[in-house]
Amino acid sequence: MAVNPDTFRDALAQWPSGVTVVTTLADGKWHGMTASSFSSVSADPPLVSVCLLKGIYTHDLIATSGVFGINILAADQTELGKRFAGMIPDITDRFDGVDCHTSETGVPLFDHALAWIDCRVIFEYEGGDHTIFVGEVLDAGNPRKSAPLLYHSRSWGQFADQLPEKAAVADVGITRLETETGVDLSADKAALAAAGVAVSPAEVVVDSRDPATVEAAIAAQANVGIDRVVLLHAFDPDRHDAVLFAASNLARGGFTEVVLDDTAADANPLIVRQRLVDVSVRIKPSVTGVCLRDHAGLGLANALAALKSGVTQFDTALGGMGGLIATEDVLYLMEMLNISAGASRPAAVEVAQSLVRNPGIAGAIEPRPTWML
Repeated sequence: MAVNPDTFRDALAQWPSGVTVVTTLADGKWHGMTASSFSSVSADPPLVSVCLLKGIYTHDLIATSGVFGINILAADQTELGKRFAGMIPDITDRFDGVDCHTSETGVPLFDHALAWIDCRVIFEYEGGDHTIFVGEVLDAGNPRKSAPLLYHSRSWGQFADQLPEKAAVADVGITRLETETGVDLSADKAALAAAGVAVSPAEVVVDSRDPATVEAAIAAQANVGIDRVVLLHAFDPDRHDAVLFAASNLARGGFTEVVLDDTAADANPLIVRQRLVDVSVRIKPSVTGVCLRDHAGLGLANALAALKSGVTQFDTALGGMGGLIATEDVLYLMEMLNISAGASRPAAVEVAQSLVRNPGIAGAIEPRPTWML
């Protein structure tokens, strides 16, 4: 007894898969369609397959041309997947605005895909109402390192966020305050360190907008012996690729902790998410850290987005000194999320209250809400 077709389709819909755009070339023109029925076949020789419904336009073009490309989409490329699936009817030229290049076969390959694979068809197999095209891989590339776009139960999505089991908090404000005011805060710094909060760890500071400072830091890293680097202006919305390039080079250059600093208060949860997902993957095994501002009430929202994006180090300041996100706030957030910070929030709050009472630095620190105490 044959299975019910609707039941069969519903069952297959429960299998999650990546999303690709299959491209080809015919009569000098580029063509492409979204497909999830892609698979690796062999590593030696390198072979892949794609299954396409008989009768659709791209199927016939590949059968005729004997070449195809596979473009594996990233989590932020849903619009691209829908475009090549014909789900955006206003778009007549699917390749309009899509940065592409060609390699061995001449098929279009996406510059900003997670990966692309250039193939020549060597086998065709009947597969019911589909044809299984097996392609010999002639060239391949990995332009990006990021989370993949997924398709499940007729919906687009991505991997669920997984919070870290532990994260570290450093206070970079108290030493700056001591320097600016000339008030001796050594007792407070000692108490904060005893509470498990690192106090102004040694670091190298570079500007993501100035490649020369990045190169100088890398050149000096071995001699300086400092493994932590702070990358300024790291959330500039117009400099995504430049920040990724700088962070990657710093990690490869020997820095084991790269802290992205929201110098100009550019960050919001969307930018934090997009920037950190790419950075944290690229710089592993180096630690990804952030130094966030608490502007427009976005401090904790940005911190949560950072925790979901691979960050395990937070640079903060007691009482939100200097506009930074408050040490107490971040510790509270981690406590609520069952993330071990290895630090005592009540003890950190006591240090903050001590600073509030210090007449030499009056007004430098804002008392935290009573619900946090």
